[in-house]
Amino acid sequence: MTATTAAQRYQFRNTPTQLHPLQEMLDPITIDDLNHGGITRGQHVLDVGAGAGSIARHLCDLVGPTGKVIAVDLDTTLLAPTGVLDVYQRDLRTEPLPVEAGSVDVVTARCVLEHLPNRQLLLEQMITALRPGGRIVLGEIVYARTTVPHAPTGGDAELIVRIVHGILDVLADRGVDLHWGEKTPTLLLNAGLEQVHTRWLAQTWTGGSPGCRLYADNARQLRDQLLKADFVASDLDRFAELMADPTVVVRGYEFACTTARKPR
Repeated sequence: MTATTAAQRYQFRNTPTQLHPLQEMLDPITIDDLNHGGITRGQHVLDVGAGAGSIARHLCDLVGPTGKVIAVDLDTTLLAPTGVLDVYQRDLRTEPLPVEAGSVDVVTARCVLEHLPNRQLLLEQMITALRPGGRIVLGEIVYARTTVPHAPTGGDAELIVRIVHGILDVLADRGVDLHWGEKTPTLLLNAGLEQVHTRWLAQTWTGGSPGCRLYADNARQLRDQLLKADFVASDLDRFAELMADPTVVVRGYEFACTTARKPR
């Protein structure tokens, strides 16, 4: 694999250890935004980067048996189609979304666009897919300073900060735009959307919580890259222990969620 290809692919595998903690943390936020979007029975909804399908399943409940949910992901092994849910395997770096222009009432994507080199083109496709009056619901993890309110030792606290920032630096070096969530409101306004609203959310996580399990899995999946970035194996092993320690308290990833409406 060339360096360019590595920098342009999604950096994490669709595994339960990655996706389940992510869902536990972020589903309440995304579901709140979707519920406020006025999704009704019979509507058509597009879920870009559906992952393990928790949001797609919630959308199926909202649109009911007369609606349609279209779930798209590079890896669809954790997605099961139903009478309401259509599943499409797509490499969105090179393949278009499997929907026609003006055919969906709501489109949502979470922790997807920041990973893709054609993120702006894909956002334009998502907007084009919306019917007039349709809504878009987006969410991305954004770069923010890590703090550790409590750890067994001061050295452990410093280690957690170094490795979390190391994870973010590896992602940035490999093409992930960790400021994409901050740019989204301007891009949507420039595209003519209205009612653009963004909120930034971050909270503390304790060892063993879904957030700390996500940190541990991110470090595990990026272990080779972190070792190349001058981290040592013993530090990474200690980080995994700390992420399971209930006495650890760390400020988690910051999440930017944006909603907007296409003019009628």
